[in-house]
Amino acid sequence: MYYNPVKVIETNDWRTALANSISELNIKNPLVVASPGNVERNGLLKIYNKSVIFSDIKNNPTFESCQHAIDFSKNNNYDGVIALGGGSVMDTAKTAMAAIGNNILSITDLLSDKLDFSNRIPAIFIPTTHGTGSEVTMWGTIWNIAEKQKYSLAYPELYPDVAILDGSLTLSMPLELSITTVLDALSHCFEAIWNKNANQKSTDYAIEGIRIILQNVSLLKKNPQDIRVRKQLLKASNLAGLAFSNTKTAAAHSMSYPLTISYGIPHGIACSMPIIPLLKINEKAMQMELEKIYAKMGIQDLSELEQLILQIPESIIDFTLSKWGVKQTEIDDIVERSFTKSRMENNIVDLTDKDILAVVNNIL
Repeated sequence: MYYNPVKVIETNDWRTALANSISELNIKNPLVVASPGNVERNGLLKIYNKSVIFSDIKNNPTFESCQHAIDFSKNNNYDGVIALGGGSVMDTAKTAMAAIGNNILSITDLLSDKLDFSNRIPAIFIPTTHGTGSEVTMWGTIWNIAEKQKYSLAYPELYPDVAILDGSLTLSMPLELSITTVLDALSHCFEAIWNKNANQKSTDYAIEGIRIILQNVSLLKKNPQDIRVRKQLLKASNLAGLAFSNTKTAAAHSMSYPLTISYGIPHGIACSMPIIPLLKINEKAMQMELEKIYAKMGIQDLSELEQLILQIPESIIDFTLSKWGVKQTEIDDIVERSFTKSRMENNIVDLTDKDILAVVNNIL
């Protein structure tokens, strides 16, 4: 059965939507989490006192950066969280939500204890990229760089109360980052379909997300300032989030984690490179869903779908492992580390080491 409690607001005026949401949620003293760039671009210092804005954001939030967020969150009696930014901002904000909601002061305690959220506070998330979908999920990702390990916070209390979608906030992204986030959203869609936890609604969301992405990405590359295209891609990212909020991710994301932490491959690229070989493995198990995608796109078969996917990073993004510095001698280690618990086993087809080796060789 499908479940997602987040109120999604599509708007051309995020500031008004935010003010209305703050009023409805009766937030008086919010903690604001945003990157320095978004603080400046969006005039947050004209709206909020600098003392309530946490902007020490790291790409792929680390134990250290999240501990800084926890330390910052204890300095005031916050009764809500506002996150304005991409995936790293939203992951950091969820760390702060969890710390405040459980009166915890240590990142290690936050990850080791079973949390009860005795002081759960409301949250409003405003994405500035069209990739993560985190504005409608309950997961926050934290990286331990020393251990080369990814950790997750996963509690229903971490669903934001409100997600505000305003396509104008994505216009400042350079084209390379824009394409990277599109690839992330596309991966979320496919991962939600080839998933043992899928339900009809999650699958419908994912198929619609794929349609929107594939019909708009060439327009994005032609004119990155086209607000209509940006709005569509933000909607697709949100649909992807609504889809995988119920299913979790699967094999492609499981494979992506060692690629990101060991080789610095941006998440959206790392989780999308395996899409095509995994489509071939999962094809028979998702034939009905693929037929719906073919019909929506006016194409005939998987080969044509593959070509549409390959056109997304073309001339913009390096889309093979070797281009990112992966060597043939390192493949066995990547395969071994690709089996992330609670991700790989979600794949609709049970995958073996041999299967993942074939996928890695395919994208080398």
